[in-house]
Amino acid sequence: MSGAKELEVGFPEMRYDITMPFFEGKVKIDGVVLKPGKISSMVFADSPQLREGDFGLCDLNLGYFLPAIDAGWQLIGLPVFSKRKPVYPFIFCRADRAIDSPKDLELKRIGTRQYRTAISVWTRGFLKHRHGVDVSKMQWVAQVKEVFPNYDREAKIEYVDGQKSAVDRLLDGEVDAIITDISDARLFETLENSSKIKRLFPDYVKEDERLYRETGIFTPVHIIVMSKKLDRQYPDLAGKFYAAFEQAKKTAYEDILSDRAGFSVVYLRERVKEQFERWSDPWKYGIKANRSTIDALVKYNYEQGMTRSELSYKEIFAGATLET
Repeated sequence: MSGAKELEVGFPEMRYDITMPFFEGKVKIDGVVLKPGKISSMVFADSPQLREGDFGLCDLNLGYFLPAIDAGWQLIGLPVFSKRKPVYPFIFCRADRAIDSPKDLELKRIGTRQYRTAISVWTRGFLKHRHGVDVSKMQWVAQVKEVFPNYDREAKIEYVDGQKSAVDRLLDGEVDAIITDISDARLFETLENSSKIKRLFPDYVKEDERLYRETGIFTPVHIIVMSKKLDRQYPDLAGKFYAAFEQAKKTAYEDILSDRAGFSVVYLRERVKEQFERWSDPWKYGIKANRSTIDALVKYNYEQGMTRSELSYKEIFAGATLET
């Protein structure tokens, strides 16, 4: 970038504590003015804005990231995993369907909102590689049809009316289990208090800690992507953004550890210190720190027919971030 005029870049509105310093004016990017705006992280239909690269940055659900690149959409990734969620808590089963172990999911009907979201991709990968499940024998019942092709001819997917949620289908006995993201306190309460329902992994915290210890993976579900057009025009910009996201996270951590963070959690500072002791930094950025996570993501996408090949780092990340 040259000249005195600053570059305006569209920036996704995000409520994560580790990105709030951007919106509080605590993190600046030389030569750049951020223009916050709403852009969906989900791809439930064709998105010309993302497909043609007519955006700045987007906080994208990780389930669409590699398929979009494989399909030629004009976006490229930054190794900034803006949102992470453990996946084991989201596997709920009917208590009357003899599902007592992961292998019991074979030949069962599995409800989900969409087959391709980050939660479902990660869970299928873990069920196959960590628990010996033949995922080709699972019958998926999905509400939202796919935008990108699925190249897995063994995948069994039935599309149903989206008016009825996967949770309701589970409660009514139409499916045997669900593997789907839940971001609703009332739905959690319904599932956790129903005598008809149980979790496949009751001690899901222990299961996720074991996963992290053995693989280094604390599952990311969102990634920051950048317009490929913008990256070609300003090849140094991705590196600046990466550094800014690192600075924002560092600032957020300092606010918490200095007791300046405004979150309604008792002893938040002490809890975060304990988290660092047990997990180090599970929200780590960069390729080197997330190599096992990225490699697993690429492998699972290819195995599940989400991409036609195992994409390389150069294909999925902006050039200015390849040494991070």
